Amino acid sequence: MLINVKYILTTHDMNLMPHDDIPEYVIVGKSNVGKSTFINSITNIKKLAYVSGKPGKTRAISLFDVGGNFRLVDIPGYGYAKVSFKQKEMFADMIDTYLSKRKNIKKIILLIDCRRGITKDDREMMKYIVYHQLSFSVIGTKLDKINQSKKIEFLRNVKKELNTVPLMYSSLKKNNIKDIIKIFNF
Repeated sequence: MLINVKYILTTHDMNLMPHDDIPEYVIVGKSNVGKSTFINSITNIKKLAYVSGKPGKTRAISLFDVGGNFRLVDIPGYGYAKVSFKQKEMFADMIDTYLSKRKNIKKIILLIDCRRGITKDDREMMKYIVYHQLSFSVIGTKLDKINQSKKIEFLRNVKKELNTVPLMYSSLKKNNIKDIIKIFNF
């Protein structure tokens, strides 16, 4: 588990972000992939990141300090259909500005729902990550909701399409938690 984690701020404004050199690990993924649940699970703090029953509730960038060593960053999910075009555009601009201009980014952690597989939006995000030469890890979420054959299919597809081997994770069972914590190499 990540320890000594505390909420810092939630903002739309890049000027309000901390101006320092503390590394940031950015959690990205499609709406409803379980970004907030993932953060709560790896920190063992149930209500650190807000978890909603409806997708698309994360609408700003949230920062969490991890023992003064690094920050976790939760950004709005992509691909959610029930927000206006203007809101989607605003989210896209905010995410693009953060990902392309923020010097603190150490690694992108791309979460993909094992049940859904790789979506068009996930492919676009991966192209973005590669284009900007950002370090990344891929984690398959909701592992507890699929069977072994779906797991094998998911692993094969991610390796083939994204050229990486994902870590598989269930926030309930905390599968591979030690390997996931190693991603943060602190």
